[in-house]
Amino acid sequence: MVRLRVKVAAVACAFVLVPVVASQVMAADPPEHLGVGVPVANRTATAQVGDVGLSGARVVTTDLVDHTLWETSNNGTTWTATGGSNDTKPFQLEGSSLLSFQAGSAKVNGLTFPAADEVILGKGGKLVSHRTPNAATAEVYDVATKTKAADFAPPFAMSDSTVWKITEPGHLTGKDLTTGTVKTVLVASACTVGPDRVNGRWALLSGCNQVVDVKGPEAPRNLTVAADSQLGNGFTVQKTTDQDLLVTDLNDQGLGQRRYGPVRGTPASFRADGSGLAKIVYADPDSKPRVITLSWLTGDPQQRPDTVAPVLSSASAGDRIRDNTSLSFEWAFTDPQDPNSPATGVDSYDLRIQQRPNRTSPYGAWNQVPSWQGLKTTGASYTAPIGTDTCWQVRARDYAGNLSAWSTSYCSEVDGTAPSLVTLRIGDRVAVTAPVTFRWAYKDDTDVASYDVVYKVAAPGVALGKWIYPPTWQNTKITSISWTPRLGWDECFLVRSRDYLGNLSAWSPQICSVVPQDDRALTSAGSVTRSTSTLAFQGTTSILKANGAYLTKATEAGARIALVAIHGPGQGRVDVYHANIKIGTVSLAATTTARKVTYLPITPFRTGAVKIVSTSTAPATIDGIAFLRVNP
Repeated sequence: MVRLRVKVAAVACAFVLVPVVASQVMAADPPEHLGVGVPVANRTATAQVGDVGLSGARVVTTDLVDHTLWETSNNGTTWTATGGSNDTKPFQLEGSSLLSFQAGSAKVNGLTFPAADEVILGKGGKLVSHRTPNAATAEVYDVATKTKAADFAPPFAMSDSTVWKITEPGHLTGKDLTTGTVKTVLVASACTVGPDRVNGRWALLSGCNQVVDVKGPEAPRNLTVAADSQLGNGFTVQKTTDQDLLVTDLNDQGLGQRRYGPVRGTPASFRADGSGLAKIVYADPDSKPRVITLSWLTGDPQQRPDTVAPVLSSASAGDRIRDNTSLSFEWAFTDPQDPNSPATGVDSYDLRIQQRPNRTSPYGAWNQVPSWQGLKTTGASYTAPIGTDTCWQVRARDYAGNLSAWSTSYCSEVDGTAPSLVTLRIGDRVAVTAPVTFRWAYKDDTDVASYDVVYKVAAPGVALGKWIYPPTWQNTKITSISWTPRLGWDECFLVRSRDYLGNLSAWSPQICSVVPQDDRALTSAGSVTRSTSTLAFQGTTSILKANGAYLTKATEAGARIALVAIHGPGQGRVDVYHANIKIGTVSLAATTTARKVTYLPITPFRTGAVKIVSTSTAPATIDGIAFLRVNP
């Protein structure tokens, strides 16, 4: 929340005029009488109005007899029933908001409160307060959004979106419920502020009878008003004892006054213009509505040129990398307030974009799209192609024409990069334990949406087949697959990934796992003993006990052979043949006894018989053999 502290002179003897009351002014030097207001054509020749209200061209009256509400915006040419009444309390018209009382309810713009409670419409019609009898606080609602904005302990005043209250002796504090901005004005210590006592730049305070400029830097003035007085935007109006209206010019340091009338005596009804114009509506002695235009009022003392351009307070283009093609940019500007150069307010915005089609390309020239110039909104959207990086800049102008510089760039890229592989695992190339698990992981600039997985297999003795595309593995969210392998089968996998924009990665490298064939799958010849071992794959071994003993199996296929054997002290060595070609020699001698997988040299893919031949008199304990169709 932004806090501003503005000091305004509050000493009673500085810039203070002698307190003025209607009887004193008229006795000493009666203000000039300017006659009656302009009549508003009534609904019928015989109709009589009860209460009256005015906001710009909108005049609202009630029927003096049945209390129904009527309004006109064309000086009485046509009248329309509003559907409400003021059967319990006078209606309130501020800005575009009308607060009416009917059938026990107070209603304004869809908000409804018990009519018996205290319900007050703030100046400008943006806020309304509701307080149950004797409650410590009143609820303040935003009329446009119909939502509760805050709670305040009375007394306080509401003007536009700001609530004003004496927070401590000598401190008049206003909090803007829309922006959160807080401003404090120093006043006389005895001052209090009540409902309808702040309008525009002026606060009419009780207890000290002071008129204070809440926008500054005009000096405070002293003014005493009657209880039924009304505070307009730059003036007060009250009824005199001779049935006239006395208007006091608050913008005039001398508090100049004029009279109008006569007005109806009982019940009297008059209201300042709720839209902020220098006008008054009243019921004349014939209970007809009349409008007074206060053309003689002094101009706003602070109407000095606004020379300061708006300032960017916030902006966002959302995530730097987006997972969709719909881009958006939002911003907010403030128009700096200077007591000597009051802000005129932000009027409009210009927007431009700069783009590159991909990360390796330079940005193009700035493009000021015609429909984005002079915007009255604070946001824009755009659909960009995949991979495009879009940078936004915005500038603002105020009502005085001051134009800010272009903002810094706020960029947002539509993800055009496919996910990249982070992890690809399947355990050992030769799997001697079950189950086997294929795992993968990808990363992306946004988020990974799904994966495709394919596989191919080779049964013992044959080459790998074609890639298989299981339907449940396409466009899937799984990140691993586990299975119980089959002896002698070689199984290979590929995976790829896509993000939510459809960017699709290439297939991963092929990754395979083969399970050995057990020693029992091979035929023995010579001095061979079949045995068992807790260390062995499948629990069995074949021991070649003499030089020349061997194990063999016809028609095996592969590009690399892996021998599974028990290595240890006293173990011998073997030669391994495939398709009558010696692939290599494996020594099984080791200092400790353990199962070991030995990968023989890579060869061209071939098909033929395999033969494991002992080449020593020491025993050679064979556990199994695996054929890798591809390497790795």
